Amino acid sequence: MTGTFPSAAFSRELIAGLALHGVRDYVLCPGSRSGPLAHALAAAARPDRPENAPEIELHVRIDERAAGFLALGIAKARAAAGEAAPVAIVTTSGTAVGNLMPAVMEAHHSGVPLLLLTADRPGELKGVGANQTTDQVGLFDSFVRWSVESAAPTEREGDGRAARMAARAVDAAMGTESEHDTLPGKGPVHLNLDFRAPLQDDGGPWPVLISHREPEPRGRWRASGIFDAFVGGPAPLPAKRRGIVIAGDGAGDDARRLAETHRWPLLAEPTSGARAGECCIPGYLAFLRSDRGRTVAGEATIVVVVGRPTLTREVQELIGKAKDLRIAAHGARWKEAPRHATRVEETVPDEWFQLAKDAPAPDDVWLGYWQAAPAPRPDPWGADAVAVELAASLAAGDLCVVGSSGSIRALDRVAPAWDPASAPVLIANRGLAGIDGTVSTAMGAALASDRPVTAVMGDVTFLHDVGGLLVGPRERRPDLRIVVVNDGGGRIFGMLEHSGADPANVERVFTTPHGVNLAPIAAAYGASYAEVSDAESLRAALAPAPAGVEIVEVLLPGAGAGADGDERRGA
Repeated sequence: MTGTFPSAAFSRELIAGLALHGVRDYVLCPGSRSGPLAHALAAAARPDRPENAPEIELHVRIDERAAGFLALGIAKARAAAGEAAPVAIVTTSGTAVGNLMPAVMEAHHSGVPLLLLTADRPGELKGVGANQTTDQVGLFDSFVRWSVESAAPTEREGDGRAARMAARAVDAAMGTESEHDTLPGKGPVHLNLDFRAPLQDDGGPWPVLISHREPEPRGRWRASGIFDAFVGGPAPLPAKRRGIVIAGDGAGDDARRLAETHRWPLLAEPTSGARAGECCIPGYLAFLRSDRGRTVAGEATIVVVVGRPTLTREVQELIGKAKDLRIAAHGARWKEAPRHATRVEETVPDEWFQLAKDAPAPDDVWLGYWQAAPAPRPDPWGADAVAVELAASLAAGDLCVVGSSGSIRALDRVAPAWDPASAPVLIANRGLAGIDGTVSTAMGAALASDRPVTAVMGDVTFLHDVGGLLVGPRERRPDLRIVVVNDGGGRIFGMLEHSGADPANVERVFTTPHGVNLAPIAAAYGASYAEVSDAESLRAALAPAPAGVEIVEVLLPGAGAGADGDERRGA
């Protein structure tokens, strides 16, 4: 290999190869075994980078779990801006690798391309009790699109192995590989990289790489009961008057266009990217919970699902009872599409926007049933009122990261049907819908965005990932406002079946009140802090654009209850 130290030369070639195929963002956690990668990334990230070194964006974090979600947020924001590309995460060996698992699981289910570059001991140090050494090969199992163990580079091998590995890793992460156990789809890739000492930089040259790859053809797939083989192009939707379009997470504007083409009601989740237009029904959830709504929904003769709907049981019930179910772009794991679907498409086919030759005139009475659904009326001061103010504060194209527990459900209840030209962009971790890493995801999204970003989440979600606020003095700090809706614990369980149990038990093992004062936490991490307790104060706090990292704590009834039952303030 070109260079004095094989591990250093291999790392330069790998980073150059990844950059050649569009990887520009890297999140690094410190460690010795990953030193060759760290040295290469530090050099490439400098303004005076070495000759032929690629221009990259490097973010350094001390916590691998937070780093994984930071990378996830960067990738999500890039995709929302139409610049989808893998984001790489670099760790040392041992528990550092295991800490990536939550972010890997989320990326797997939500179809986010991540590259896990995990350093490891060489073969002679495995299985002999060497320090900080465990079995990292296959650690992520079915949660990655492709994984490989890369033997430690040697002086005797030639150039090219790292570059070839980089090209294939990007292909797999972006869903262009043809050997998946499911349909093609973006997702994480694991490169477990053995490094033998010396691990330091050798000052060697960066390689000049040229890509000779041709993009692989993509095809369409369908499912009927179980997944069938590769088939030809799809047909237009059947000529039915009473249809429903459901837009789940990541559906995109195709769902809105589809609903308006057929004049069918559109039931769009906040992070669908389709909650807009004349056919969108903002009060669909309350309507489906009413006797009238259930009756009307039962008259649907076709249900078309775009994206991955996961928020409400009412929508899942509607899908489960669909007489004719068509699905497109249903997340990364297509095996999870409902088995009774008549057809499953990788993306929304162009043919679905064409009316069948025998299509009847649109049933405006049917659409009118849904449009007559009353708009939700939030309580004077509560989670829904906070969601109303937040939605009103978002301008066209504004990016907002939403916590996957109570916050996104509040927005689902009260967010309007925006005008397509003025809609904001809402993203959330809906692959597994956990609260893990939400602060770090928001940080990553803000770092990747060219404009200030807002995030909203509950108090438990915030505290679960409060370490995501840690940004070292040498790292770029984003402009991010985090709205923390503090109602004293996980109040979402009050809306579930557990609410009927003994109140004391529910509070201890479900609601889990914490009594934490957030102001000192914000100060410790160098974030500004504001506290609001009414709609007018919240409106004022949301008006200016954030500068740096800001925490706005919204106090709702029950906020800050401690073990003695007293409120944190005003006790």
